[in-house]
Amino acid sequence: MNKQEIWMQRALDLSLLGSGLVAPNPLVGCVIVKNDQILGEGWHQAYGQAHAEVMAIRSLANPEDSIGSSVYVSLEPCSHTGKTPPCADLLIKSQVKEVFICNLDPNPLVAGQGIEKLKAAGIQVFQGILENKGAEINRQFFTYHTKKRPYITLKWAASQDGFIAQEDGNPVRFSNPQSQALVHQMRTQHQGILVGAETIIQDNPRLNARLWPGNSPIRIVLDPHDRIPQNSQVVQDGQCTWIITKNTKAENGPCQWYAIGENYLLEDIIQLAYEKGLISILVEGGAKTLTAFLQSGLFDEVWKQEKDMILGKGIAEPRNSINWKKGIQIGEDNSWYQADLG
Repeated sequence: MNKQEIWMQRALDLSLLGSGLVAPNPLVGCVIVKNDQILGEGWHQAYGQAHAEVMAIRSLANPEDSIGSSVYVSLEPCSHTGKTPPCADLLIKSQVKEVFICNLDPNPLVAGQGIEKLKAAGIQVFQGILENKGAEINRQFFTYHTKKRPYITLKWAASQDGFIAQEDGNPVRFSNPQSQALVHQMRTQHQGILVGAETIIQDNPRLNARLWPGNSPIRIVLDPHDRIPQNSQVVQDGQCTWIITKNTKAENGPCQWYAIGENYLLEDIIQLAYEKGLISILVEGGAKTLTAFLQSGLFDEVWKQEKDMILGKGIAEPRNSINWKKGIQIGEDNSWYQADLG
């Protein structure tokens, strides 16, 4: 790595400290360098709070240290006023000499305007430093703005011989403490979590993040025939839930029923989520729901949690042809596999 890549890697590392806390905003880190020394650094810590550039400027021991400095930021500084003032204006006011940017911001409210504002103020701008790494970190945010839909991750748990539940639908515990914590981490990294009605009926899950620090996702339940019980935890626990139906429209505190028509498709549900600003969805549904997503092509990542056990019979996991990457051992009896999607 050259010096520019080293400083940018530091900005990217800082950005990850906001994981699970900043959505629907992107993950952003910022480093202020002068005379080959880091004088300030920061990251976007939570949605609605100060952006990375602001935190980095605030961290300076002497505010005047920003004059003539080099700033490394993992995403183009914003140029508009949202919940916070424009970061491009702050960098101009701080009299920085040059700004190194990992990725352009695909949000139409920014989309190159931050760079143009910096250049117009006489600040040198360099872009594309470690851009592939930055794109991976903010893949959910980028997908939302470029594909006009949430980033979709499919995840299921199965026995070694490929069953996800008993024949009658009753659940089987596949997780150990370590893998259960990993599932909850995945939940914090997605704005929504989607399951079918059968999962609620059989498991009555909470679908929140209790075992990992971060925000719990909005629960999205596909219930076209109004089958889930009113005493289900997702209806009664006071956390945000969207129940997708054909004809029922109702509201009970943070629990809402959306009627989207007799012949709704997955695309209609995803469009609703997009319009409501969800940048990512984790699908943890049963075989029917997961298969529907696989067949539709509406997914960006696929993960399987496999327990070292043989069921012999039961409800089979989705059978679409998937090439799995080498598994990661989690605890004594769990392996995790990610699909190789090319």
